[in-house]
Amino acid sequence: MAQLLEYLKMAVDNLRSNKGRSLLTMLGIIIGISSVIMIIAIGNGAQSQITNELNSIAGGQAYIYLNDSKAQEADYITQEDVDAAKEKVPLIKGISPYLSFSGTALGSKGDFNTSVQCGTSDLEYFLTNEKISKGRFFSEDEFLSARNVCVISETDAIKLFGTPDVIGMNIELTIWNVTQELQIVGVTKTESSGMLSSFMGTSDTISLYAPYSVLESAYGVHFGDFSYIYAITEKPSDAADMVNAIIKVLEARHNNRGEEIYLLQNAADQIGSITSVLSIITIFIIFVAAISLVVGGIGVMNIMLVSVTERTREIGIRKALGARTNSIMMQFLSESAIITLCGGIIGIMIGVLGAYAICSLPMLGFEPKIQFSTIAIATLFSSGVGIFFGIYPAKKAAKLSPIEALRRN
Repeated sequence: MAQLLEYLKMAVDNLRSNKGRSLLTMLGIIIGISSVIMIIAIGNGAQSQITNELNSIAGGQAYIYLNDSKAQEADYITQEDVDAAKEKVPLIKGISPYLSFSGTALGSKGDFNTSVQCGTSDLEYFLTNEKISKGRFFSEDEFLSARNVCVISETDAIKLFGTPDVIGMNIELTIWNVTQELQIVGVTKTESSGMLSSFMGTSDTISLYAPYSVLESAYGVHFGDFSYIYAITEKPSDAADMVNAIIKVLEARHNNRGEEIYLLQNAADQIGSITSVLSIITIFIIFVAAISLVVGGIGVMNIMLVSVTERTREIGIRKALGARTNSIMMQFLSESAIITLCGGIIGIMIGVLGAYAICSLPMLGFEPKIQFSTIAIATLFSSGVGIFFGIYPAKKAAKLSPIEALRRN
């Protein structure tokens, strides 16, 4: 141990005597390590942020849809099926058929293209990142009695009327050349201001939430058979169990068990797919950034070879005085390891600071995720690079014979 400490002391003294060259040698390692640390921290932070936002938007949601290749007319989902599932599956927080229609909406500020999203009163649970800021959502009684009511977002209320205070105002909704007045009973406000929202942009289309029974009444049709329904549970981890239980209820009611008529899509699966793609992208970028570490290691080897050439006489004198081959080799390995270790430590600090600086940009606005294991691996890897690329110069120095070394200089 004492001998190793002596080698390290000699290595540090030699590096101090050549500060400029040592710093330039470290540069490749510094760039490589800092790049890898920044990419991992930013990538993990972005992945965590996106996963959290997707969970807040769609966590616990799933939808069940018909297998078109196998479904018969008798297999379509009815409102009675939805009510039975809600009664028999305790994991259900909300369940509703989902229908979407396009039309136009007329307010005091003009006529706008409109997307009308229809369902039962449980549609409120699928507002996800939107919350009722004024008024309320339409009730079960209003759904059952087909009251002409709707809910609109604050942004769309301003587009239609120039003010968010629109409770009690009427919208003229036109779908399929039939116009009816809907009274606004609630206004929503989007709470999410995270990373996803900054990339989503805005749309000129107005969105409304309304009971589907209102459209049944207006057009004299009955939306009794649905090809898919939405369901949501309190805990995202319970989504798969909830959906499987709903499918069992549907299969029992339609007597088609085992025929795979009803398929499911879980929001958790989609979130998992997105995060997997992000992980692959992050790994690829890390691989590209790690190339600079190899370049930095080659730089270390080049400088150490120059150092061996410059210190041939010193090596000869030490060997003439009895220094062993292993001692000479350990001296040069210590120097290369210290160069890369110092470069790695500086690179880690720059990487951490750089990650926080980049993530603080307004368009990102999330916190980087820095793990101790990442820093530990980066430190060990940087030292390993120094040892690996220092082996050849160290061996070359150790193999010099004392007479030849003294004669060269």
